[in-house]
Amino acid sequence: MIRYLLIAAGVLIFLINIGMPSEIIDELQLIHAIGYDSEEDGKIRGTATFPLFNPDGTVKIEKFTSTSYTSRYFMSKINTQSPKPLTTGQLRIVLFENTFAQKGVLEIVNTLYRDPNVGNTIHLAVVEGKTSELLRENFVAHPMPSIYMTELIDQNIETENLPKTNLHVFLYNYYGKGMDPYLPLLKKGNGKVKLMGLALFKEDKYIAKLNHSESFVFKMLVGGSKSGRYEVKVTNGKQDGYGVIRNIHSKTKYHVTTENGKPKFNIQASILGEIHEYPHWLNLEQKSNINLIERAFKKDIEKQAKDMIAKFQKLRIDPLGLGDQVRRRERGWAFEEYKKQYQNMEIKVSAKIEIVQTGIIE
Repeated sequence: MIRYLLIAAGVLIFLINIGMPSEIIDELQLIHAIGYDSEEDGKIRGTATFPLFNPDGTVKIEKFTSTSYTSRYFMSKINTQSPKPLTTGQLRIVLFENTFAQKGVLEIVNTLYRDPNVGNTIHLAVVEGKTSELLRENFVAHPMPSIYMTELIDQNIETENLPKTNLHVFLYNYYGKGMDPYLPLLKKGNGKVKLMGLALFKEDKYIAKLNHSESFVFKMLVGGSKSGRYEVKVTNGKQDGYGVIRNIHSKTKYHVTTENGKPKFNIQASILGEIHEYPHWLNLEQKSNINLIERAFKKDIEKQAKDMIAKFQKLRIDPLGLGDQVRRRERGWAFEEYKKQYQNMEIKVSAKIEIVQTGIIE
């Protein structure tokens, strides 16, 4: 109850600070989440949710849905269902159904960016399945789906394998030369929302995805990180098992050279990790066994990075921003020429691993 009262108080303070009468809060419906799904006739099905705070401190989530050919007209149509004007001033997250995102999201994303009521740090995400079904769900983790999903994304950026992503980052990667955008990939199941990994875009169209494990490597390569966990298989003679490594700190350096007019990359990743779990038969009091885990981890990271980059090249997408790395180093960089070279460029990744023994769990 206290939390919802604080949210309402925060909205009130915001409205007062911008010179609007405080009573206007009672005259508006503040949209918290919007979902877009594709319809067979080429129309958009939009779903908007907003909270209704009851006098007893409970909250009810109200939902409006309608179809149109444009996102602006969708807002107009759901306003015909609302007793109060709908506003995006408290919008936290915008969801795209996966099949909808495959057709392109730029028109909607640009509309959001031009909306003066929408902050550029709101979250965008792709959903495996209908967003209308996800926004209809009553989640145990939080009664407000918008807050549940934004907190889910935020904490995975802060503590797990998800790289930083929001409206601003998406548009920066879209409009930047030699870069492609990516978004969190969500899925509903068993009364919860699960982060499945990353949705990869070619320009503004969703075309591929990375799983949770691949996201760890991607986050490290795209800019280094101080979070994330990775499960690695460890083999010693006839014994094998799995260990869990927590990333304490990682950084990545890009070395670019040119050979016969074509860029070559040597990407060097350094990871300081902490063992969180390990096979019971492995004695970590012996340095040789820690070295065993380091070698297995290094092999995994380098192979996954190699396979991931090969996938990017085959799809002709550049979510790591390798083209941007070349652009920063070359005067008169020719983007169209780079795009022709990208698929066959030589890109090597090497990992330097250092594992410390603190925080071990038997």
